[in-house]
Amino acid sequence: MEKNIKFIALYIICLLMAVPSYTQETNDAQNRIVNEFNQPIQGAIIKTEDGKYTLRTAKDGTFRLPVELKSKFIQVSATGYQNIRISVEQLMDEKEIKLSFDPHNMGGEVNFGYHSYNKESITGAVSSVSGEVLDKTPSNVLSDTYEGRLPGLTVINNIAELTFFGYGNYSKSIRGNSSINGNSPLVMIDGVIAPTQYIEFISPKEIESISVLKDASATAAFGIQGSAGVIVITTKRGYEGKLKVEAYADQSFQQMTRRPQFVSSAQYARLRNEAGERDGLGTYTQFSQEEIDLFEAGNDPRYPNNNWFDQYIKQVVLRQRVGVNVSGGTDKFRYYSNLSFIHQDEPLIITDEPNRKYDPTPNVNIGNFRTNMDVKFNDYISGYMRLAGNVKREILAGGYLGWDIYSQIFNQPPTMYGPLSPINENDAELSEQVVTVDGLDNPVYGMLNRSGYRTVIETNILAQTGLKLDLGFLSEGLSVSGGMAYQTYVRNETGTNQSFKRLIREDDFSTLDNFIQYKTFENTPLSYNKGSVFFYYLNFLGSIDYNRRFGDHSIDASAHTYYLNQEKESAGSSSDVLPYKRQNFGLSALYGYKDKYFLKANMGYSGSEQFHPDHRYTLTPAVSAAWIASKEDFFQSPFISLLKFRVSYGISGSDQLGGARLLYLDNIRSDGSELERGNPELEAEKIKKLNAGINLGFLNMFTVDFDYFSHYVDNMLINSSSKIPEYQGIPLGYFPKLNEGEMENKGFELSLGFNKHLSKDFSLFAQANFMQAKNKVININEPSLGDDYAYPYRTQGYPLGQLWGYEIDRSNGNGMFNSAEELANSGLTYSFGTPRVGDFIYKDLNDDGIIDEKDKAPLGYTSLPQQEYSVVGGFTWKSWEFSFLLHGVKQSSQFLSGIGAYENQGKGIFNDIHLNAWTPERYTAGEKISYPALSLSPSTNHIANDFFLMDRSYLRLRNVELAYTLPEELSDKIHSEKIRVAFNIQNLFTLDNMKSNYIDPEIGSINTFQPYRVFNIGISVNF
Repeated sequence: MEKNIKFIALYIICLLMAVPSYTQETNDAQNRIVNEFNQPIQGAIIKTEDGKYTLRTAKDGTFRLPVELKSKFIQVSATGYQNIRISVEQLMDEKEIKLSFDPHNMGGEVNFGYHSYNKESITGAVSSVSGEVLDKTPSNVLSDTYEGRLPGLTVINNIAELTFFGYGNYSKSIRGNSSINGNSPLVMIDGVIAPTQYIEFISPKEIESISVLKDASATAAFGIQGSAGVIVITTKRGYEGKLKVEAYADQSFQQMTRRPQFVSSAQYARLRNEAGERDGLGTYTQFSQEEIDLFEAGNDPRYPNNNWFDQYIKQVVLRQRVGVNVSGGTDKFRYYSNLSFIHQDEPLIITDEPNRKYDPTPNVNIGNFRTNMDVKFNDYISGYMRLAGNVKREILAGGYLGWDIYSQIFNQPPTMYGPLSPINENDAELSEQVVTVDGLDNPVYGMLNRSGYRTVIETNILAQTGLKLDLGFLSEGLSVSGGMAYQTYVRNETGTNQSFKRLIREDDFSTLDNFIQYKTFENTPLSYNKGSVFFYYLNFLGSIDYNRRFGDHSIDASAHTYYLNQEKESAGSSSDVLPYKRQNFGLSALYGYKDKYFLKANMGYSGSEQFHPDHRYTLTPAVSAAWIASKEDFFQSPFISLLKFRVSYGISGSDQLGGARLLYLDNIRSDGSELERGNPELEAEKIKKLNAGINLGFLNMFTVDFDYFSHYVDNMLINSSSKIPEYQGIPLGYFPKLNEGEMENKGFELSLGFNKHLSKDFSLFAQANFMQAKNKVININEPSLGDDYAYPYRTQGYPLGQLWGYEIDRSNGNGMFNSAEELANSGLTYSFGTPRVGDFIYKDLNDDGIIDEKDKAPLGYTSLPQQEYSVVGGFTWKSWEFSFLLHGVKQSSQFLSGIGAYENQGKGIFNDIHLNAWTPERYTAGEKISYPALSLSPSTNHIANDFFLMDRSYLRLRNVELAYTLPEELSDKIHSEKIRVAFNIQNLFTLDNMKSNYIDPEIGSINTFQPYRVFNIGISVNF
C-alpha cells in the first residue's frame, strides 16, 4: 500500500512539474461574469461554439479569451444559472456577462455517455446530480452517495458492512423491472462501459456529475445493453487557467442505527422454559427456578449473564479520509488529478492476547487516484488520457468476512460461560480455552482471536486514451475520434490459519469444573496459503460527431461504435469463464429550431455472441420530440415561466439471459452427457418504451415535472417446458428457451420544486420527488398447478418477485388456536407438521381440510419498492449552507425468517417480538400477544405466512449538512481562496412499520450488520 501511495504521489508531482512548460497567449481584454446581484460567479464554464477552447472563471468572475479565437459565439454555463449564448463581438463591447438564476433546472448539460446535450434540448427522461452534492454523504461506497438523490433510480442497501464494499452491496434498478431476465442498469464512466460492481471506490470528489438515462430516446443507442437504463458517471476535467489546489480531510464517527437486543440470562432461561412447556415437555425442563434466580442475581460466576453483542461489537467506529485535487491548464494542455486515502476501522472487538504473535485487528486502507489529461497538439488534432484506480488493503480476522463473524454472535446464548474457560489447576490443557456450546463449531472469540488472519490486496486500474481529429476544414462542426479503454481488477490474498481447542460445559451449572473438550479441535500453529482473482474489460471506441448551428437551426449528431471484450471474475470449467463479447453501432441526431422545437432520432445496431450468427444483431430505434411553449411569442404569461412538453417512443434491447450463456448451442459434455438443448432462433429481448412528460414553471420559483412511462416486451426469454409432456423422456429443464414471454411495466414520476434567491445573501430551495413503477408478468409459459390449487399460477398475472405464503385466519380474534377444543374442532391437518395450542390457524383456501402448498396465497408486495419518494431542501445565508435529504419507499415486502424471527434457531436467540408470545395465562388475562406459542424446535409457525410478512416501507433522514465558509481575511492569511468546514450526518433517524424495533427495513434481517449512522466533520482548503 505504502509503495503504491508513493508512486501515485510521484506521478502527480511529475505532472505538475510539466504543466508550466505549456503557455497560452490570451487577449489583454478581461471579461467578467456576474449574477443578477452583480456578484462574481466563480467556476463558470465558457466554451467556444467551435469546441476549440474551454475556460473557467476565476474567483472574481473574470476570464480572458485567447487571441487566436475564431469562433463567433461562446456558450456560458454555471451551476444554478441559466445557459447563455452570446457573440464574441457583443462580449468585446460589453465586457460583462450577467447570468440569470435557474429556478427550473434548465441550465447546464447532461452527459448521455456518448454525447452531452443542453438540458433545454432534452427530449426524453433524464435525472442528474453533481459530484458536489454527492460529497455531502460521508461514505466509502459510491452507490451510497446517490441513494435517494436521482428520481427514477432505486438503490437498495443489501450489505451494510463498513469494510466490505463494492461487490453487490447495493442493488439498483431504473423505473422498476421490465423483464424476468435481468434488470441491472448499464454503467458508463467517461463514455466507456464499466462493470457494475468494481466502480464503488470512485470518490464524489472525482465526479463532475452522474446522469440516469431512463427512456428509449436516451438508451436506444446503447442497443442490447440499454433496456434497464444507463447510469452515466462523468469525472472532472481541467480547465484553462492557473493551478487550483483543493486539500480536504474528514473524520467520521459511525454507529449502528439499531443495536440488536440481547435478553438477559434470566429472561432467556424463562423463555426457553416457556418454549419447552408449549412443546409439552413440562414446566422447568430447560432451567430450574433456582438457576433462574441465580442468573437474575448476577453475582455468581457460575451463572453468567453475557451480552455477546456488546462484547464483540464496538459502540462507535472511526473513519478518516484525506486527499488533494489539483487542476488547471492552458489552451494546449489541461489536467485534473486527485489523490485520496481512507482508513476504515471495523466494529469487531479484538482481545490483546499476550502470547499471540500476530495482530488480527480487521481494518481497511484505501488509496484512490485519478488523473485526467487533455492535450491539443495543433488546430486539428487533440487527445486525452485518463488513468484512475485504487489500491485496497484489508485485514480480515481469522480470514472471515465480517458478517460471518457477526452472524455467529446470535448463536451464543447469554447463559454460555466464557469466552474462555477458567483456570484449571489440575489440568492446564483445560485452562483459558475457548468455550462453546453443542452445535456451535465456531465460537466468536476463537474466530476473532485464535484463527489467524487474512490480508487481501485489491487493485483496480482504469485506463483510457484517445485522439480526436477536427474536420472543420471540410465542414464546420465535423470531427472524428477514436480510443480504447482497459480496466483490470486483481485480488491477491495471503491467509494465515490456525485451529483452536474448544471446550463445552456440561449441564450442571453448580460447578465450574465440568468443562470437557468439544469434538477433536486442537490448538495448531499458523499455516499459510495464497490465492488470487483476475478479470478485465477491454473497449475499443470510435465516433463521428457533427455539431453546428445555421441561424435558427441547430444540428447535434453523433455516430459511434464500440467493441467490448469482458473477462468476468469466475473460476472453474463452466461457460461463465468464457469472455463476453459485444459490438454496438449507435446513431443519435438532434435537430433544434429557435431553441424551442427539438426533434431527436436514435438508433442502435448491436450484436452479442450470446446468439446465433443469423440472429446476432438487433436494431433498436427511437424517436422523440420536445416543445418549449413558453418561448413562443404568443405565450406571454406573468404566471407561467416555463412550459415544456416531451414525448418519446422507441425500443431498448437486452442480451441478459438470466446468467445463462450461449443458449443457441446444445450443451453436450465431453463425457457424452447431453444437457440443455439449444435454440438457434433466439434473439435479444426488445422492450418497447413510451415516455410522455411535461415541465411546468410558475413565477420563476415553482416547478412541476411529470413523466408517464410504459414498458412492454413480447419476446422475453422464457422456458418452453410447459408445452412439453413430462413423459417424453428428457428433463423439462433441458428444453430450449423461447422468445415468447410477455411483461409490462407502467408508472409515473412527479417532482415539485421551489428555488428562489430572496436576496444577494439568502436563497432557499426545496424539491419533493415521487415515483411509482408497477410491473406484471403476462406470459412466461407457466404451467397451471391444477384446479385444486387456490392460486394455480405463481408468476403469470403478478409482479415479478411476488411473495407467496399462508394467510392466517384471524376470525377468532388473534389467528391462533386458543384451546385444545378449538384445535380439535377446526378439522384441519397441516402437511408440514402438527399444530399445537397457541399456533397459527391458516386459511384452507381450497376447502380440502389440509393446509399445504395448494393453500398458498399472494402476500404483500415484492422486495423491490413499487413507490419511492424523497424530499431535498436547504438554504444558503451569507457564508452558511444547510441542506437535508429525506428518502423513503412504500409498497415493498419481505418475509422475516431465521435468527431473530424463528426462536428455535441455534440455541434460541429471542428478539423483542418473542417477549409477549402466546401462553394460556396471557390469553386468559387478555394481555397483549405479539407472537404465537414458542417452541424449541421447528413448528408450523416457522413458515412463510402473513405474520412474518414484513412491511419494508420507511422514511429515513438520509443526510443533513451544515457548512460554513470562513471569512476571506482568515483564508488570506494562509494564501487560500476558500476554507470550508462542513458537518454531515447520515441516517439520523428512520420511521418504519417493522414488527421488530431491532431490524432495519432496508436490510430486512437481524443476522447481519444494520445501516450505520454517521457523524462526519470535514474541512476543505482551496488555493
